[in-house]
Amino acid sequence: SFLIGRQVFVAALIFIVARIAAISGPDGYTIFGASDYIQGFYNTGLLGSIVLTNFGSLMWRIVASNVPVAFMSNPVVYVIIRVCLLFEGTGICSASWGLARIHKAIAGYKPDGFYLEKEEEEEEEEAQEIE
Repeated sequence: SFLIGRQVFVAALIFIVARIAAISGPDGYTIFGASDYIQGFYNTGLLGSIVLTNFGSLMWRIVASNVPVAFMSNPVVYVIIRVCLLFEGTGICSASWGLARIHKAIAGYKPDGFYLEKEEEEEEEEAQEIE
């Protein structure tokens, strides 16, 4: 359950950081004298999201695998884990199953077996046509 909370927490932070890291100014303004295309890329906030992904997700995994005891005894990590577990405890991640059922009814999805059987029948028909 912690992993779902962590993923949603990091994904929310990515959107927040992308919004904060978007560099936009008055018309014609460029940072570092960049071209309009590069400035357009800077304005998306994607660079901030990439940095957050590296520091917020990947770096923590490396540290946790190298020194797990020191990692888990860090008070900052304890607070982050509590926030993730609190988010998971709200049940919003479990609600996705109910939302998936509603979407399944609206979209008319069928179980995988239905599509697999249909594919097998089509393959048999093609084999009979070849003979």
